[in-house]
Amino acid sequence: MTPAAAARDQRGFTLVELIIVIMIIGILSALALPRFINMGSDARQAKAEAILGAVRSASQVVRAASLVRSNTGSSGTVNVDGSSITTAWGYPVATGASGGIADAAGLDVSANNNDQLVFDTTTAPPALYIEVKGATTLTKCGVSYTAPAAANAAPSIAPLDPGYSGC
Repeated sequence: MTPAAAARDQRGFTLVELIIVIMIIGILSALALPRFINMGSDARQAKAEAILGAVRSASQVVRAASLVRSNTGSSGTVNVDGSSITTAWGYPVATGASGGIADAAGLDVSANNNDQLVFDTTTAPPALYIEVKGATTLTKCGVSYTAPAAANAAPSIAPLDPGYSGC
């Protein structure tokens, strides 16, 4: 093989090939980018769903502890995992402070608020709204908890918006 023929075989990419590769990368990024932009909303929705499960589980654990200790009156306390939980009819009270449902569910109720939640207590009926900070609409991205108002009643635990549209 002559040196001239060898030089022709070692050519790089043509301009057309480079443009095609750039176009393919551009199309792929245009399809993938909107999905990555919406990840924050998906994360907040997942967090709200996890809080819903934690609150449901915590209310049942506290109820079981109250039943075992025969402490199902209109007010009382039970010790669960080293935390003293205030109860009403054997279920945790609706408070975002230490000793309420938020504490029983393992949510950060300290001043640090590492869970990035808003604890909103309404007055009538006594309910606690646990809202995820950073949501588009706080009142639609979270969980509501209402302690039972009478013996043999269950607490009301529900998402603030069943579709989590405000996350």
